[in-house]
Amino acid sequence: MSGGEEGAVEAVLSIMVGGDPEDFEDARPLLDVLGTAVVRCGPHGAGQTVKAANQLIVAVNIQACAEAVVFLRKSGVDLSAALDVLGGGLAGSTVLARKKANFLDRAFAPGFRVDLHHKDMGIVTDAARAVGAALPVGCVVAGLVASLRAQGDGGLDHSALLRGVERLPEPPGLPAGG
Repeated sequence: MSGGEEGAVEAVLSIMVGGDPEDFEDARPLLDVLGTAVVRCGPHGAGQTVKAANQLIVAVNIQACAEAVVFLRKSGVDLSAALDVLGGGLAGSTVLARKKANFLDRAFAPGFRVDLHHKDMGIVTDAARAVGAALPVGCVVAGLVASLRAQGDGGLDHSALLRGVERLPEPPGLPAGG
């Protein structure tokens, strides 16, 4: 399942299922009560694989949002206005929409905890290794999630990746743009 606490409360979860078609159809009425996107993704185990891919996308998206927030703040723009306009374009995402207040207020009360995302990033990197799929950005973000956890932020919402970015030293010099 995907959609977080808000999705569960609103019964709009995305539910990825693996298993026999007949078993899926038997369970479908219950699953339809919980979510709006209920999809059989293949045989047994396929739902777990799709969930791992979901967690990869969410972690990378949160990290990108966190980096954008730090960049925007340091640039002196109106952060709320910037996030509004970004949310209306191609950069918009459910992650940006649902975590915007966390970023603006630097409020990281747990929704989906860093500890849980750390576990999930371990699942996705292990599964990718098992099938020979390279995840260069995913592995970097998995390391950043692990670092955040090691710094004592495991009980915070995963949007606290912003804290990890804020803690990084300024780079001594980035190459000139091109």
